[in-house]
Amino acid sequence: MTKIKICGITSLEDALDACKAGADALGFNFSNKSPRVITPERAREIIRNLPPFVQSAGIFVEHSPEEIEAICRHSGLQIAQLHSDRYSAEQARSITVAKVIKVFHPDKDFSVEQVRLFAENSGINTFLFDAYRPNMVGGTGERIDASLATRIFDQLGNSCYAILAGGLNEKNVGEAIRQTNPYGVDTASGVEKEPGIKDSAKIKSFIRAVQKALL
Repeated sequence: MTKIKICGITSLEDALDACKAGADALGFNFSNKSPRVITPERAREIIRNLPPFVQSAGIFVEHSPEEIEAICRHSGLQIAQLHSDRYSAEQARSITVAKVIKVFHPDKDFSVEQVRLFAENSGINTFLFDAYRPNMVGGTGERIDASLATRIFDQLGNSCYAILAGGLNEKNVGEAIRQTNPYGVDTASGVEKEPGIKDSAKIKSFIRAVQKALL
């Protein structure tokens, strides 16, 4: 069963809409560069009102490992998603209060050996692949080239938990799942009215499309 994460949550209403529709996890973006940025205090308020069995993930770009741990503790986050190349395997390994997901933004020359090496040196077994765009990290609305995504996921096989992101919406997520067979899929802009403001109907349609792809 492909896991579903709805990212860029900024309100309790959107969070609960996603949970009721069947999301497995919600993402909260703490990067000041993001139009979906949320404060640790606001994230905590939302997370404490989530139903059981829904995971919460923090998206981090500029923060140090120490700051990430502090925010995870304060907000009640179970997952720390590291979106910047600045995070080394050693830094990722030092984060112990939350499950760590390392994000890669592959270009056409990307080698999965980078993933294998990071996994070996960090002990991390979960990776997210998002569209590559210079100077932007997530929420771009752009997709990874289909052939590139297929190659990456095929080569990784069952060696790790691989999550697909980048421009996914109700119209393309089904085909993306059939091509890559990911552990999970992640969307932000694909279910929004505008950055940070979700569309309940789009969330439901996205999750139905994921479920239909698995039949």
